[in-house]
Amino acid sequence: MKNMSLNRFTTRLFRIILILIFSIFGIILLTIGILHFYEPSLAKGFTFSSAGHTLKLSDGRTLAYIDSGDPKGHPVFYFHGAPGSRLEGLLFDSINRQLGVRMISADRPGYGLSNFQENRSYLDWSKDVIELANHLAISNFSILGWSSGGPYVAALAHNNPERINVAVMVAGEGPYAELPENLQTYDAFKIFTWSARYCPWINRIFFKMMYIMVYSNPNGFMNLMVDTGQVKDTEFFTRKFRQEYCAILIEAFRSGVDGVARDITIERQVWPFKLEDIHTQKVLVFIGKEDKGVNPKISEYVCSQIPACKGATIYPGEGHSVVYYRYPEIIMELLNVSK
Repeated sequence: MKNMSLNRFTTRLFRIILILIFSIFGIILLTIGILHFYEPSLAKGFTFSSAGHTLKLSDGRTLAYIDSGDPKGHPVFYFHGAPGSRLEGLLFDSINRQLGVRMISADRPGYGLSNFQENRSYLDWSKDVIELANHLAISNFSILGWSSGGPYVAALAHNNPERINVAVMVAGEGPYAELPENLQTYDAFKIFTWSARYCPWINRIFFKMMYIMVYSNPNGFMNLMVDTGQVKDTEFFTRKFRQEYCAILIEAFRSGVDGVARDITIERQVWPFKLEDIHTQKVLVFIGKEDKGVNPKISEYVCSQIPACKGATIYPGEGHSVVYYRYPEIIMELLNVSK
């Protein structure tokens, strides 16, 4: 009798455990399904931007861009972060006019008003930029990329060195699939690398949640930036450029999350080119020593692999927002080297 009772208890316990497991699994699937199909509305008081122009590319896609700064100045194509948008270029408009810089900042595919491109790679972006440069009748130009825009600078410098005056990477991401283990980035972001290799949809879910948070309460989302642990970054995101960066993020997710999800995925897969094969003659790298978004040693590694990069410039006391606080120095160096 005792054995029969024990067997019944064990059977019931096993059934309960199975029910719990399937219930949890069902809740997870339901949540993922809701996140996949749910499209949030933009919070009251916020609007999409109409700034800039659009170009119909040769393959039929639309590419959105902003042409700002000094119309007769040295042309610099700016590559935004992830998530980011063409609106980032406007943050430098005043100083660009003063220093004689014409800045062209474009939404990458899937961001803002630019159509998504299935299975795009870094080399595909090179083609888009060259087509845009040709449309604007710009034969030679410099390129500047911040954060996730950094690898796109490397790609263009690799593919089209004959068109590039100076290639500049600021707090740029690196080829994570090939980095030494000690440079694989901060622990909090290792899930991006794992997901990119094995389950890209996890990255998509992460950015879908960010998308919902940004659209539901842009200012509230910006308050989360105070947790970065870096004084300059906190000042930039929550006070100095709060409204401007809210607009940048809103525009970043205007077409959904496919753009940023693709960026993060290809960033952490094997790149279709080698850094040591970059033959652009003038390459500059700038980083903030206290960067909490991208390990500063990654930028140093990237520079060490590119033949023309003679050493990264490291700014003490600066974080991931180094591109904004040190922009006058960065752009002046670009202009000096381009001569």
